[in-house]
Amino acid sequence: MEAHEFIVGHERVIAHFGLWPSFHDAEVFKLSLDRTQGKPSPTLDLHLRGWVMTSEITPEGHYKLHGDAVLHFRFEGVSEVHVEGFNGQNVISSLNLELAQDRDKQEQAIIKVELEHCYLFEASFTAQTAQLITITPYAK
Repeated sequence: MEAHEFIVGHERVIAHFGLWPSFHDAEVFKLSLDRTQGKPSPTLDLHLRGWVMTSEITPEGHYKLHGDAVLHFRFEGVSEVHVEGFNGQNVISSLNLELAQDRDKQEQAIIKVELEHCYLFEASFTAQTAQLITITPYAK
């Protein structure tokens, strides 16, 4: 299993973009932690603006973006949370995912998530479950 396949609804991401993107230059719009919602608790909601950059050039001289959208992911049973440098833009180099074994329940897989540093902001955490909640086309 590829790590992104751990995310319930990953097929919708692939259908939207045509592939599982690296999320290079994606922007974290919202990151929220909540210990009162979901089972297992706590939860982390991630709202990430992402796209696939094409080789086409717009009339303004920029690379054309395919599928520009805000994706809302929910992670439950979150631990080992590290967040640094949250600021006014929060661009990441990539969204890195890795499957691992739960330390307490060796038979259960977990996902390690890294929002790789680009400019000031970085974050990482592990989760017992993950799901895509929505994909909303980005409107300026």
